[in-house]
Amino acid sequence: MESTIQKQCPKCKAEVSEIANFCFNCGYSLKFRREDTSILKQALIYFVSFFLSPFGLVYSFKYLKQPDKKSRMIGIISLMLTVFAIIAVIVIGTGYIRQTYNALNLINDFGL
Repeated sequence: MESTIQKQCPKCKAEVSEIANFCFNCGYSLKFRREDTSILKQALIYFVSFFLSPFGLVYSFKYLKQPDKKSRMIGIISLMLTVFAIIAVIVIGTGYIRQTYNALNLINDFGL
């Protein structure tokens, strides 16, 4: 009979096999899945973070949780781009609203 090395699940403390991918008791993932850090993937992440700002937060937090430095840096840059884009939309939007409001007031004041 083959003996397998046992380890504990970090979540529920149940004994699991060393080669198991998931805890059979609670379903906790025992193998950490690395996210892709290729140039093409980074371009996609940065594009989504800037042009589809709220969706960039998904990538930001996903990559910030990774153990390696490169993935965390991608998450930080993605978060910064997302925050910058949201602030830019707010500033540009409020400027446009003020300009439109002033133009409407001018038209109303002169009865055009």
